[in-house]
Amino acid sequence: MEDDNYVVQKPLSQLIADQLKRKIWNEEIQFGERLLETELAESFDVSRSTIREALKILEIEELVISQARKGTYVADFTEQDLDEIIELRTLIESQAFTQAIKGLEKEHIEILEQIIDQMKVKADEKDWNGLFDLDMQFHSYVVNLCGNSRIIKIYDSLQVQIRTFLMHLDQYYSSFQSFYDEHKELLRALVSRDVHTVNESVKNHIAYVEAHLLGVK
Repeated sequence: MEDDNYVVQKPLSQLIADQLKRKIWNEEIQFGERLLETELAESFDVSRSTIREALKILEIEELVISQARKGTYVADFTEQDLDEIIELRTLIESQAFTQAIKGLEKEHIEILEQIIDQMKVKADEKDWNGLFDLDMQFHSYVVNLCGNSRIIKIYDSLQVQIRTFLMHLDQYYSSFQSFYDEHKELLRALVSRDVHTVNESVKNHIAYVEAHLLGVK
């Protein structure tokens, strides 16, 4: 077998966990909803043990909660949960974005521009889920340029919670265009390579969310 033709296939339990995440993000499965192994096994046409493995993955990612004698439920984000995620994003991203400036090359900027172009398409299509997926792609790409492996690892561990958190945002942005415009501004800040401008742009981007989502003045 040629190495170029070798494709690493995710375990079935991971594929199902990914599908369940997508259903939660698409609001096909609601926060606080109970997840029954039997029903899920029938729905995905797999064994209950595979479903248990998938739910364990989601539990580790803190997207579901398993309670003895009560069952497994989709986690319901509290105001404190949202506040903590916002605080973590501010701490990690402001540091990572400013550090990323040092290694920012033309090819990196071109990739970020491509993501922004895709965001424009999703904004025109009025597709919040598409925009949120691209938001994650944009922010993760920049964080991965920071050169700090521990920051990258911590941020990576928060990906599922951050993406789930983004579900709450569609009602707080005045338009799809404004969400897209904010990311254009973030890219302009990065291209400027000015540490202060980048730091302020990241903090302002996240502070907007905090003010509207949690009522912080």
